[in-house]
Amino acid sequence: MKVAMIGWEYPPFKAGGLGTHCYGLTRSLADKKVHLDFYMPKTKTTASTDKPFLRIKEVGEATVFPYDRPTDKEIEGDFFNSVYRYNDLVASKVKGNYDVIHCHDWLTMKAGIQLKEKFNVPLVLSIHSTEYDRSGMLSPNQWFIDIEKEGMQKADRLIAVSNYTKQLVVDKYGIDPNKIDVVHNAVYPLGSGKKQDIVLFLGRLTIQKGPEFFLDAAKKVLDYGLKTKFVLAGSGDMLPRLINKAVDLGISKDVIFTGRLTEEEVNHIYRIANVYVMPSVSEPFGITALEAISAGTPTIVSKTTGAAEAITNCLQVDFWDVDEMANKIISLLNYNVLHKTISKEGKREIDLFTWDRVADRTLDVYREVI
Repeated sequence: MKVAMIGWEYPPFKAGGLGTHCYGLTRSLADKKVHLDFYMPKTKTTASTDKPFLRIKEVGEATVFPYDRPTDKEIEGDFFNSVYRYNDLVASKVKGNYDVIHCHDWLTMKAGIQLKEKFNVPLVLSIHSTEYDRSGMLSPNQWFIDIEKEGMQKADRLIAVSNYTKQLVVDKYGIDPNKIDVVHNAVYPLGSGKKQDIVLFLGRLTIQKGPEFFLDAAKKVLDYGLKTKFVLAGSGDMLPRLINKAVDLGISKDVIFTGRLTEEEVNHIYRIANVYVMPSVSEPFGITALEAISAGTPTIVSKTTGAAEAITNCLQVDFWDVDEMANKIISLLNYNVLHKTISKEGKREIDLFTWDRVADRTLDVYREVI
């Protein structure tokens, strides 16, 4: 079987969970002797592979970052045109005899549709996130929605990273649920380290990820009298607002903003964090939860995430319920037996979330559409 996969990021260039997914999936498919060409934009850090059945093909350059959004009407035209140009370029550069075209999210849907028609082969589309997720369910951009809906309608099969996402796609985009397969994400285990007094948030500092709720919960934990540091690791457009919020809450001396971290730094902070919190407003899955659990860090996840349906050994909370979020943080910090049990059982459960399993499920989808 030969597959053309169209992506937007691939390690060492990685902006989020999409890059992690593409890396794990392509390598595991290659191990199963699937001939796979992965097309992506050129970056400053050239991607490479040691897998004989996997080739990374860099095509042109893209001026749009994977999680960029047009911020005002003046730049919308340039933003949208940049996406169109890159998709047209990819469609013109992909050559060969492929059995399946596989695309990821809105960034590559236009290219996927063109290639499906060009080669007359099935199109598989993975949905890692939707415009409704990225906007935090507030004022979604119709341009993104239209691209996503067209791609979903024209794809032969959709792979959603959770039942949560599948239902959103059915409800918001009107897609037949029988056309959608659910394949949960996976993780490469990180291994644990010596825990320190750190409660961790890691992700883009955007409305979708819920960092404001994390700070509100931090205030309540600190007012309770516990001495710990609250770390917000990542960057995003909300950073100035969050810094001001920490000052206004009177907790700035106990809150650390790290900015963007290297992959080595991310792995390190997972290992030393005492508690991990993922308070997302809407999260299709949340690979960060798997990564934290694999590092032996007890994890609290929002109920509006795919991770909440997939993981048993974690604590769950409504993202807006900062009182309960604080209570759960306090419980994990105060009760050693609870902390150890969730850490131990979580690491055992996470062994089931392998990229080999994801590749097997994806192969099943390929065979069905072929």
